[in-house]
Amino acid sequence: MLNQNYENLLAAVLVSSATIHGNLPVIGVNGSPRFLTGVFDFPFNRTAVPAMGTLEAGISIGTGNTAPTKNDINLEQTVNSGANITLTSTVTRCDEPGAPVLEYKLTVTNTGSEPLIIREIGYKQTLKGAPYPGGTSSENIVCLIDRTVLDTPVKIEAGDAGIIQYSLKVTPVARSKAGVNLVSFTWGSDADVAAMIDAARTGDIDLQTDGFWRVGDTRTIHLDAFTGGNNVSHLAQDIEIVITQFGDYNNCGAVLQFDFGELVNKDQRMAATATNVGGYSATEMYTTTIPAMIEALPAWLKSRLKTFDVFVSEGNKSSTIETVGNNKLALRSEVEIFGASSHSVPGEGSQIAWYKCSDAVRKKTDNRTVGMFSAGKNWWLRSPDPEYNNRFCCVTSSSPPNTSISPTTTSYYFAPFGCL
Repeated sequence: MLNQNYENLLAAVLVSSATIHGNLPVIGVNGSPRFLTGVFDFPFNRTAVPAMGTLEAGISIGTGNTAPTKNDINLEQTVNSGANITLTSTVTRCDEPGAPVLEYKLTVTNTGSEPLIIREIGYKQTLKGAPYPGGTSSENIVCLIDRTVLDTPVKIEAGDAGIIQYSLKVTPVARSKAGVNLVSFTWGSDADVAAMIDAARTGDIDLQTDGFWRVGDTRTIHLDAFTGGNNVSHLAQDIEIVITQFGDYNNCGAVLQFDFGELVNKDQRMAATATNVGGYSATEMYTTTIPAMIEALPAWLKSRLKTFDVFVSEGNKSSTIETVGNNKLALRSEVEIFGASSHSVPGEGSQIAWYKCSDAVRKKTDNRTVGMFSAGKNWWLRSPDPEYNNRFCCVTSSSPPNTSISPTTTSYYFAPFGCL
């Protein structure tokens, strides 16, 4: 059971990652109270070293079997001798959305002459605490964070060794409103995330106030294989989407906008011929590739896409802005990404909140395991270039990314957006 120290420490982390101010107490394993002034390696110390001493930090074993409580400050009966504990592996996993688990595998060797019966196991962390009242210096303090009593005791005969699997699990507090489970955009189940979007549309909940969703929150979805223009085959892939702005988009009734934070994993030309005559609506990207991609989306997401209009110049060196409708996914314009129209006609929208953050968010890759430190890729925008009748704007792979223009038959990556 994660105890009161854990809750107070978590509160401290939420206040500050380094220096803590205020009444955020913990109780050390020797019973001494402290007010936190700092934290070390929290929430979990991945390389926690097993400890045999009652007052030592690390993973301890014991023989006590009293039911754990939130007020426990140490194991009931720590094993201090007659055994050797080694940490053989540490694995982080997620059994359910929003419930991270850190799993330790321990090898316990009985070095004594009698059977060893292990009934409890605990995790202790070294924290930085303020001095006692009247003291002059801060002191590190060892605090129990978790005490688990085993459902089935582990018996190890003298001279033998046994394996214990010990898991630290954070169970999220269940929250709901208007009959809807309030979950993380990143870790919530598809069903719960979909239900929250539906409830937000009817005004029953607010995604930011009630759900704590934020611009920049990401979610991994599965994209089925599909065929784009010019018979380009896009393999099935897991791909990341990101909340880029809350609120409506061109009066389509949306509560939020999302962009693909990663590039669809194969490059694709904008149009079959080297021309921007007819504008965005005449491109192969609009007529063929993106509609095929929509059909590859997971059902819960596809069924909730709003149909929206985009503003874009009509191409062929024209400065006229036209409205292109019937979009469920679309490419962004230059101004929506960069906040300026260096290579495009003014009037194609305004900069989106997420793209105001930093250059890093514009540097997209086609491999989510590498992240923003990998080489970026060129990716298409919907803006025709007003000086040439055969080019569209794109985001470059440079560092920092910039906007440029390229012939429509060039094969670049793409990362559309949608409205929910």
